[in-house]
Amino acid sequence: MKALRVPPMYKCIGLVDADMLDNGTRHPNLVLMKLAGFFHDNHLLFELILDPNADITRCSKIYMSRVFTFTKLPALYEKARATDKDEKFRLGGTGFYADTKSVREYRKKREEDMTRLENDEFLNSLPNHSGGKSYGISMQRQKPYYHLYDAFVRQQVQNGYKKEKYKDYQKYSIGFLTRGCVRHCPFCINKLEKKILPYSRLEWFLDDECDKKGKLVRPYIYLWDDNFLAADRSIWEPLLQELIDSGRPFQFRQGLDERMLAQSPDGELMVQMLAKSKYHGDFIFAFDNWKDRELIEKALKIWKRYNPKKGTKFYLFCGYQLTKDSHEKFYNDIWELFQRIKILMSYGCVGYVMRHADYKKYEISNLYIQIARWCNQQQFYKKMSFWEFVYRNQSYWEEHSLKKKNNPKLKTYEEFEKDYINGYYGDDENQVKICLPLKTLIRTLEKFPEHKNELLEMFNYKMEKLINPHLWE
Repeated sequence: MKALRVPPMYKCIGLVDADMLDNGTRHPNLVLMKLAGFFHDNHLLFELILDPNADITRCSKIYMSRVFTFTKLPALYEKARATDKDEKFRLGGTGFYADTKSVREYRKKREEDMTRLENDEFLNSLPNHSGGKSYGISMQRQKPYYHLYDAFVRQQVQNGYKKEKYKDYQKYSIGFLTRGCVRHCPFCINKLEKKILPYSRLEWFLDDECDKKGKLVRPYIYLWDDNFLAADRSIWEPLLQELIDSGRPFQFRQGLDERMLAQSPDGELMVQMLAKSKYHGDFIFAFDNWKDRELIEKALKIWKRYNPKKGTKFYLFCGYQLTKDSHEKFYNDIWELFQRIKILMSYGCVGYVMRHADYKKYEISNLYIQIARWCNQQQFYKKMSFWEFVYRNQSYWEEHSLKKKNNPKLKTYEEFEKDYINGYYGDDENQVKICLPLKTLIRTLEKFPEHKNELLEMFNYKMEKLINPHLWE
């Protein structure tokens, strides 16, 4: 079943992962893998295009997917747009419409995108081997072709990257058990959804391929469900039990809705079932809105009673609807981000900062980058405050770039400020230059002098000082 590169003399169908060609991605594109599976079932030659400047002459058709709106379309497409080769392309994915402002237009584009492939004239001329209908692809039932990205992984390894970096492409069965949400978050692709329905059966995307030693090639499962726990109990309970019964470690990559543990009458059952499951990695939830803090804390008390030692991570959404002049909005966003972090630290949980693209519009956007560098790496988050992390960037810079061996690894802000005022730091030849993370922190304090003490207090939040087991024991 392994993928082979199609010899150049043969015609084939091209598959383009625009995000991979532009930014690189951590995850394979599920739609493209399902298309590859459909072509494989019909014995058609296909190939994942690895070069953004590839010659597409031999491609009879090209299916291109883009997930993120900021992804630049590859040169091979831009060159084809003004020629008759443009007719080869079939375009789809959230990256082509997610930033549409008009609700009516968004709804129309969303519906078109979700049904495009099942209405595709060429695909509907081919037999369906997955069930559900006689011709055309069934996106719910179609099993992904898990070797689609093999050549890409080999290419990256040859370029010097570790193969383990691309484990998401190699070790997981991937799919949706449910689709839809009920939360209507304005920044989410599912903002117009009103319900959650079953989507695929586990058996439709679970891969059983074994290596020569009889071990599963893809021993793990990851799921892209939008809001699994907010589905009716008649939906989520049997599906969760099926995951548990599979015996395979699994993970909901988009996170689970922690609020349901407090809001649902079945919240404690959810926690009990998850606690006994063979979960892969940290449990992932979301704490996107400060206004949900009471619900989150109520849910955390239940969660930690059953899972006092299991790794628990929360996505922390931030940076939404910022502009270059939204100073008050920026400050409030940073304040709410650190207050959420403080609650998570108190319950022994880690955070993972998720930045909306709007964060780049504000003049001190780099602060979000530095907070994410600290928060998203658990070895820093669990051991250091944000200030300590920032200053260790400075001490590392001094030791390794300026060859200053005798400087302390850590200073309090007050100690640093004293040296700063006395002229130890600066841009002159005899002064010590300041690294970018520290410059960003200083700039933030200078931008909001009326909030300096409050900012320094937040920047010194430290997990080992805040964690309090009495909150859930």
